[in-house]
Amino acid sequence: MNSLKLRHIAIAAAVFGVAVAFRFAYFEDLAAIPFFDHPIMDASYHDAWAHRIASGELTGDQPFFRAPFYAYLLAGLYRLSDGSYLVPRVVQFILGGLTCVIAYLLAKRAKGLLAGVIAGGLCSVYPVLIYFEGELLTESLFTFLGMLGIWLLDTARCGGRAKYWFFGGLVLGLALVTRPTIVLLLPAALAGALAFSRRRSVAAILLVAGLVIPVAPVTVHNYAVSGEFIPVVWQGGLNLYLGNNPAADGWSATSPLLRKDWWGGYADQIAIPREELGREPSYGEVSAYWQKRALRFMTEEPRRFAGLLLKKTALFWGSREFPNNQDYNFFRLHSWVLRNPVVNFGVVAPLALVGVFALLPSWRKLYFAYAFLIPYFVVTVAFFVCARYRAPVLPVLCIFAGGAVSHLADSTGKGKRTCLLLSLLGLTGALLLVNLNLARIPLPNLAQSYTQMGKVYLELDQEHLAALQFREALEVDPRWAEAYEQLGLIEMRRDRNEEAAAYLRKAVEITPEQATAHRALAMLHLSLGRLEEARKAILSAMTASPYLEDSHNVLGSIERQAGNPEAALLAFRQELELNPENWRTHANLGSLYEAMANLTEAEASYLKAIELQPENSDLALALAGIYTRQGRDQDARRLLDRVTPGSAKEIDLRYNQAAMLQNEGKLDEARELYESILAEMPDHERSLVNLGVIYARQDADQKALDLWQRALTVNPDNPTARRNIELLRQGVDSPQ
Repeated sequence: MNSLKLRHIAIAAAVFGVAVAFRFAYFEDLAAIPFFDHPIMDASYHDAWAHRIASGELTGDQPFFRAPFYAYLLAGLYRLSDGSYLVPRVVQFILGGLTCVIAYLLAKRAKGLLAGVIAGGLCSVYPVLIYFEGELLTESLFTFLGMLGIWLLDTARCGGRAKYWFFGGLVLGLALVTRPTIVLLLPAALAGALAFSRRRSVAAILLVAGLVIPVAPVTVHNYAVSGEFIPVVWQGGLNLYLGNNPAADGWSATSPLLRKDWWGGYADQIAIPREELGREPSYGEVSAYWQKRALRFMTEEPRRFAGLLLKKTALFWGSREFPNNQDYNFFRLHSWVLRNPVVNFGVVAPLALVGVFALLPSWRKLYFAYAFLIPYFVVTVAFFVCARYRAPVLPVLCIFAGGAVSHLADSTGKGKRTCLLLSLLGLTGALLLVNLNLARIPLPNLAQSYTQMGKVYLELDQEHLAALQFREALEVDPRWAEAYEQLGLIEMRRDRNEEAAAYLRKAVEITPEQATAHRALAMLHLSLGRLEEARKAILSAMTASPYLEDSHNVLGSIERQAGNPEAALLAFRQELELNPENWRTHANLGSLYEAMANLTEAEASYLKAIELQPENSDLALALAGIYTRQGRDQDARRLLDRVTPGSAKEIDLRYNQAAMLQNEGKLDEARELYESILAEMPDHERSLVNLGVIYARQDADQKALDLWQRALTVNPDNPTARRNIELLRQGVDSPQ
């Protein structure tokens, strides 16, 4: 091996080493953020999907909504690492390092060593690339596959063996089943095979054969489970609509028709065409429905559509990094690696634009880089533009930026002053174009990011830290309705009802269409017995979001408490039409049927609820009660035997059974159960309160007072115990 080859290997190794070093420096900061092992939104979707695959659910019974390759790779890493969140990041950082090496190799091959070093160096420290390689998203894998595909095809162009056409096609096929937005590169790749190979037909056949291998199993699966021809995914129509509708802003994947939360939006995209069709739509019909709405906007409002395309073009070539899923700008606050002031889109893109035009005379050497950049730009602008969807093109821009630096260096020689002057003028214009925010869209503030972090802290049962994050969101944006809603939910958990109501009212005052806040307010009013206010709030929620999960369920609970069983029955059934797997509604329906003495329907509803929530002890108790009333003691015992005697669940079962007996007026039987619970758990707060109510109704006032005082010793903030003591002292006969 000669010294020149050793030098190139050493430089490539240095590029890889620098890239990995910066990525692992970022890893230290990332691991300290709660999002690291509590992914949200798209990352949560991939995480849950990968865990299902790793546990043995290899394909599922639906066509792929999202391209599957990343989820399968993630599942494999989970299997190897026992579900570690560390290992996928390590692998993605390594892929990121290899992407930097490929950028170095491609730029060096096209324009020389200086271009290669610049391209590889830029990729190595580019903050946006590093950030996305730390997320459980498709970006790191897709970017690597795109670059590897370009390198393989370019190697074939340079006279490499025919196998490079095959492997290039194979890698592009893997990229396609990672993210289908690479689709427009495929015709350009085929054209390259026909143009640059001496054995054109062989090259084209090998390229297509490689491409088909990863795609065919996905297409076959989709057809097998749906009976429809869905090559890769069925979300294309929805994404086209999200990027092209009257309310589209060019960067966010939202629409007034769809809820903003992940699963809410997913459900709405199906529910809306279902309502218009009057039947359950197929997956292809859902995609076609949204595609037609997008095309209708384009044809009926061509001027607005043209303006939107111009805005998205400006966003694509603008220096600002707009968020999707999570905000890169928020993570910059937490890591010095991402705060690199030199390497950013505002610097790299102007150089790349100069390179794109300056290197046109040698376009053959960069054919596949052009073939990636131009189609990818077109596809991105056709949908919506944000940091996440622009990230895969960054290494290609680094290649052109490296070429631009090399071109400028070459232009400093004698007789090339005009060329240098024109290049510098072009660079100045590009700097202005990229950095002037021609789209005239401000970056969103970080209120959403603080709210997202607060929600993660809630999942971790760290209410105090969650509340701090929600208040931080309000410091950033005093009119951020979701933060008020979340603070209201925290106060509800703390039984601070008036504070909760104030926060929730503030949320709906700021954003009247905040359906979840209306729903929470309805649940709060319901818990306090304010039925008219509860009904008004839940109807407001349903107006704001007709397909909001649990809304009809809450309405049914309101109607039942108001003494309208038929209206409650109708509401519960409507909920199940929208959300057939809402176990709470099945349970509520079972309870209602039981109260109506329809034990057969009650049993069926409870069985469905238990099927959806097999570990729920309350459901087991409810169904056991049905069996007992039917004289099926053995079936009842079989349910109760699942619960370990003396365990918290078993005590919960006894408590719920006692509460049910109390509601039915069987006070002596209820009293015995409460007393048995308190014999084992003297501080069982709810039993103390309810047993006190029974003694009060049996005119044993002193015993009732003693029990409620014990409840207040356990929890000084218990509102029911405090209220009952006051009522009893006022001479009220029936404390609650």
